[in-house]
Amino acid sequence: MSGELGRGPRFEAPRAFHPGVVQVRRGQERLLRRLEELHREAAALEAERMRVLAEYATLTDRGAVLLHPDRPVEGRAMERRSMAAEIATALRVSERSVHADVDDAETLVRELPATLEALSAGAVSRQHARKIVAQACSLPEGAARTAFEAAVLPLAETLTPARFHTTATRLRERLHPESITTRTRQAFGERSVWLEPGWDGMASLHLTTSAENAYAIEQRLDAHARALNTVDEPRTIGQLRVDVAVDMLLGGPAATLGTVPVALLVTVPALTLADSDPAVAAPDGARSAGAGGGVEQEPGTLSGYGPICPDTARRLAGLAPTFTRILTRPDTGEIVSVGRDSYRVPAAMRRRLRLEDEICRFPGCGRPASACDADHTLDWQYDGETATTNLSHLCRSHHRLKQATGWDVTQEDDRTLTWTSPLGRTSTTHPAARALLDGTRRAQETLARIRDTPPPTGPPPY
Repeated sequence: MSGELGRGPRFEAPRAFHPGVVQVRRGQERLLRRLEELHREAAALEAERMRVLAEYATLTDRGAVLLHPDRPVEGRAMERRSMAAEIATALRVSERSVHADVDDAETLVRELPATLEALSAGAVSRQHARKIVAQACSLPEGAARTAFEAAVLPLAETLTPARFHTTATRLRERLHPESITTRTRQAFGERSVWLEPGWDGMASLHLTTSAENAYAIEQRLDAHARALNTVDEPRTIGQLRVDVAVDMLLGGPAATLGTVPVALLVTVPALTLADSDPAVAAPDGARSAGAGGGVEQEPGTLSGYGPICPDTARRLAGLAPTFTRILTRPDTGEIVSVGRDSYRVPAAMRRRLRLEDEICRFPGCGRPASACDADHTLDWQYDGETATTNLSHLCRSHHRLKQATGWDVTQEDDRTLTWTSPLGRTSTTHPAARALLDGTRRAQETLARIRDTPPPTGPPPY
């Protein structure tokens, strides 16, 4: 919270008007504008590369029909392999990467034209476009992909790739026509462990299991590592986590440390929790409000991961204290503000804010709210209240940045934060749940338009 850090200098606004500081700021602004130009140009070039690859693939398919009229399927496959080899040798890249880029290019040109246009205009980056393509391709072709693009593209224009991926994953879940319960059951059958050799006598061990198992393991490793992180311990937290994992698997010293409780947050919609009797559950195809199904099958959310199937959410909700159960319907008597009566944030209010924010509210930061400070937007010492409309989660780094530099922030009643940089640039951040609701609304509007539009006639445009 504001004023509790006690480290680092406090920003003195009058110094920002010193002639030397003004000159520095002007130079920074000029360089920042140039970086923005280069960013847009790089995105536009990437969009053009996608168009060229898609056109190359179309020409290759035409050639395959002429070269192999008696074997169309096999002929197309061979000509595409030849195409990938041709491009790979010319550009000195791998054939595998060429195949992947061609797949992305064709998806963008044929099914996600708005994303391609945004990339061409520099509104989104190649990383954003890749994530949109990857998530869209996990949905059935047609209306679901179109609705997904409409839902997530505005978010791609405002969020970092990592944060965008998290929100897009949740929106994808809402638009997927197949039950997450069915998909989870199928995916769990593919759990595995595999070894990847590394350099200098090292190797990586990968474990693929259910999200709740993986996150519980990670939390347990972290808890043990922090318990061992004494003043005279030379190892870093990361090294300790690895050593604890090795000990536990091989029966070393850490295997005798005993049980360390973990605390994962599981958000469970109230009706999903109530619907614990399989006999009254909605059919497998029933979907959430975003796709026209029953709300009792709304997925739960594992904090830090994303959607989990209703059955898993209900099961985890009964495993307290390992998992903390949170209902999405607010209980009556919820604490909203204690005004100036208390500087410290009451536990109930902190839990609510942590669930709403999910991450640090500084633009682009993805640090979990559970590892952040609950900061008074208007400092307590300047008459700021301990209220939900004056509190937000900031990681320690950005909390210090707010205190010790020229970054300024204001908060609206809906908890929107507007950040102003030392160069006068503004950025806004919203509680994570807002993006999900806005994206779902855009998807619903797009699906409604598609239902009201007659199917096209004539051959496809490719």
